[in-house]
Amino acid sequence: MMPPRLTPTFGLILILTLTLGLLTPLDSWAKKSRSSGGYSRPSSSLSQRTPTTRPSRTVRTPSVSGGYSRPSSSATSSTARAAPSGSATDQALSRQASKRALDDFQCQRQAATATSSGSANHSNNAHSSNHSSTSSNSSSWSGWTTRPSTARTAPPPRRPSTHSVNWYGHRPSNRYTLPKYYRGHTAPSFGPWSAVLLFGLLQTLSSPGHAEFFYHHAEDPAYRQWRTEAEALAREHAELAQQLAALDQQLATFSGPRDTQYPAPNLAIETDDLATESEPTMNTATTGFPFAALLTGLFIVLLLAVLLILMWRRFARPATKARRSQHGESSRSGYRPDWFRLGMTLPLDPSLFILAAPWTQIQAPPAASNSGLLSVERLGAVSGAGVTWHRLYVADDERFFQVHCDAHGQPDECRYFAPLDVVEPADAAEWGVWLDRDEGLIGWPEFETQDGHRYARLWSPGQTRIEPYALRETLETLNGVQAAPAQQQAMLYARTTGAAPPAPTTEYLLVMAQEQGDRAWVALHLGIDIPIASLNLS
Repeated sequence: MMPPRLTPTFGLILILTLTLGLLTPLDSWAKKSRSSGGYSRPSSSLSQRTPTTRPSRTVRTPSVSGGYSRPSSSATSSTARAAPSGSATDQALSRQASKRALDDFQCQRQAATATSSGSANHSNNAHSSNHSSTSSNSSSWSGWTTRPSTARTAPPPRRPSTHSVNWYGHRPSNRYTLPKYYRGHTAPSFGPWSAVLLFGLLQTLSSPGHAEFFYHHAEDPAYRQWRTEAEALAREHAELAQQLAALDQQLATFSGPRDTQYPAPNLAIETDDLATESEPTMNTATTGFPFAALLTGLFIVLLLAVLLILMWRRFARPATKARRSQHGESSRSGYRPDWFRLGMTLPLDPSLFILAAPWTQIQAPPAASNSGLLSVERLGAVSGAGVTWHRLYVADDERFFQVHCDAHGQPDECRYFAPLDVVEPADAAEWGVWLDRDEGLIGWPEFETQDGHRYARLWSPGQTRIEPYALRETLETLNGVQAAPAQQQAMLYARTTGAAPPAPTTEYLLVMAQEQGDRAWVALHLGIDIPIASLNLS
């Protein structure tokens, strides 16, 4: 048996196949290794990439920025390390995010329920329509012994709305003028309906729902009483007689069961000297409650009460002052301490930073004086997500103490943050490395620094990315100039140091994308807990 010959066509196909096979992994590797400043989203292998639900695009978001990247896919697995337990403030932020997630879930479930209900109703309507059509056809062509019925069967009368709107969804703009001939010649009301309402419905019989009302209540004793008096009055008024005849013609076209609970339509009516809005269940002809007199009396009582209070305060104040002077009390209000001030000094305890040195990279701030005191050079207030922090910038850089106050205004938490790195993304694609909705580093379940340390997300721990928290920081400086507010998209991460107390057991990583004026950058800060008592706040 002779081996197959290598034809030119077969050889060309083989060469193209080998070329494509070699170029494909190289292209994939080139895309994954795209970087900016040395930061990228790390991956456990060259061919592995975190899946995304976003539609495919011609330009992919770079995975590296400033040397930082997403941790490998193991970060999103079920074995991902848990974040250290945070403070009460961290727990409050996590629970707020959980509440927003619950609201989103409930909205999605309600939308899904409404969609499925609408589909079911549409299917039932279509089935009923098909069934009716089939029944009609079968009854029309069933055989020689059956022919179409010529009897007219009117549809059941439509039930009107009980709101003060007409059939077209808005309040009627036209008012109907009601003559005076019924006044003084009929009873003011008939059961639950006033004479104004019944004669008004009769005059506007062509409006939707008016004739149906008379049909459903034709057997009602109140309607019969009104009809008897109306027919007696019609002997002297030809217009009323014509309206009653038209009503009888309308009633003759209706058939089917009567609904004794059928509501009366709302009707805007004007008599020759009075405009009124008829209500289905109210008697408009009866004498009304004197609301004007009641309101006048209440106003007078309120005015007298205000005068009495003013007089009591005027005459009681001298006696109160006299009692206070007798007991030696000051009339001034109580002093509330201002915890944070520009230029205030904070004591620096170096022992905490000495104990933290083997476990963290954080460095103590340089002391502003030989006594070890730190001077607050800038004062920041950070608000967002229902929480407010106070940042005390102590050195001529981005080092700060971040203090939180409880509901009573007392400081209950303090952390010291020192700058780790700053990244200035060069283009929109590089900003996507940090803030992309699906793959952004800020908000990823874990964050890995360039030294290989991994930090778990402390705010709203989880296995998927969430949006960063939107914060706003206002700054005051010693020279009295208030800097432009900084808009921040931040996320707090944490890792256990492995140290035993009193050394810091947790190291924090605060990652923020900041916008201030015409500038924007990404800042990374390392932090540790500081005992609030060591600051000697007063």
